[in-house]
Amino acid sequence: MNITITGNLGSGKSSVAKILKERGYEYSSTGNIFRQLAMEKGVSVEEFNRQVNEASSRGDHSVDKMIDDTTTRIGEERDRVVFDSRLAWHFAPKSFKVFIITDIDEASRRVFHDSLRANSESYASQASCRVALINRQKLETVRYKEIYDIDYYDMSNYNLVIESTNAAPDEIAQEILDKMADYQRGSFEKMMELNPSSVKTDGNADRKESDMVEVSESGGIFTLTAGKDRLDEALAQGARFVPVRISDFEAGGEDSFMNFANMIIE
Repeated sequence: MNITITGNLGSGKSSVAKILKERGYEYSSTGNIFRQLAMEKGVSVEEFNRQVNEASSRGDHSVDKMIDDTTTRIGEERDRVVFDSRLAWHFAPKSFKVFIITDIDEASRRVFHDSLRANSESYASQASCRVALINRQKLETVRYKEIYDIDYYDMSNYNLVIESTNAAPDEIAQEILDKMADYQRGSFEKMMELNPSSVKTDGNADRKESDMVEVSESGGIFTLTAGKDRLDEALAQGARFVPVRISDFEAGGEDSFMNFANMIIE
């Protein structure tokens, strides 16, 4: 079965996808497809990028369509491919669809320090990096809606939503493989897992029993609403991930574009 991986900017999705490549999956990314198209046209990647940007400014999204069509073809013709792509989940429907989420402060820390290691001057500070990530997410939301009529940040699009704030890429890669095996056995259709240490507690959920951890989401912050015993057990065991249900969701937060409305348990 193929795996499509996308996620928040700075979530580490590419690192996870490359670990899955090391574990025997063919690796496909939008960047690789873009380079292939440039080679087929006989131009450099830089020149092809210039042409694409010029065309996009005129409303010509033909290259986007070529990338999308290539993704669809690979998804239909090959098996055990891991797609590292923002929209592969949409164009390779017969896949295990994964969205990796992470706290915006941790995401901006990662991206800022990566830019320093690469000797990039893209961001003056981590704070400016944080603002840039939020602005890019805003643009993505609008662009994907206009071009594809999809809500990229609707978490119900994905089979597994998994948090990377306090988990290493190799741990996430293994969890994806484990959960995909469960999915193939028919154990679940959609699942969300958070890092137990990321769940906030305010005391109001102490006496609310539940068969699993339940949380509310607001501005990218997850607060416990029920199942404290389950959360405490996960923390005591040092678990990296705990399955959760969304019990409430507040839309419109500046720091989070994730939409959990279709995942709320009534």
